[in-house]
Amino acid sequence: DGLIRIKVGLSGILMVKGTTYVNMNQVPNQEDLYGTLLSENVIGVIHDHYVTFYLDMDIDGSDNSFVKVNLKRQQTSPSESPRRSYLKTIRNVAKTEKDAQIKLKLYDPSEFHVINLNKKTRVGNPTGYKVVPGGTAASILDLEDPPQKRGAFSNNQIWITPYNRSEVWAGGLFAYQSQGEDTLAT
Repeated sequence: DGLIRIKVGLSGILMVKGTTYVNMNQVPNQEDLYGTLLSENVIGVIHDHYVTFYLDMDIDGSDNSFVKVNLKRQQTSPSESPRRSYLKTIRNVAKTEKDAQIKLKLYDPSEFHVINLNKKTRVGNPTGYKVVPGGTAASILDLEDPPQKRGAFSNNQIWITPYNRSEVWAGGLFAYQSQGEDTLAT
């Protein structure tokens, strides 16, 4: 059926740092450990992970478009229906890369389609895939913080760009040595 399902798991290796504390009753009330005391002298450090996927989607050829389908509430009048509202869709075909940068929002539900407007299914719809984001998070680091500059791809949850052979790494070619000059955001 063409379904692409991605699963990400944990390695089981913790990011830790040493401490003089052996019990939480030793930690002054106001001190922030920047983690959780896991064992005597060991703190599991608060950190984050952002996983990226690069999909080169040629759907029935390379002439593809990205469509953001916004779901909106349509109010009804009392004489029109016993229902008070229903859902309608507003389709927006991205014209620029900026149009295809998506920050997911809980109260702005949308669907995301990659389609070929020149090819149709047997019932007349454009051929394509629906991109369904799973559990996601956004970075809360300051945009000028060096790790965020290197990881600027996490500023949005979806980025759609035309194929460019030199742009295959969201965090740049050498992410740990980067100053953010060759990330997806640039």
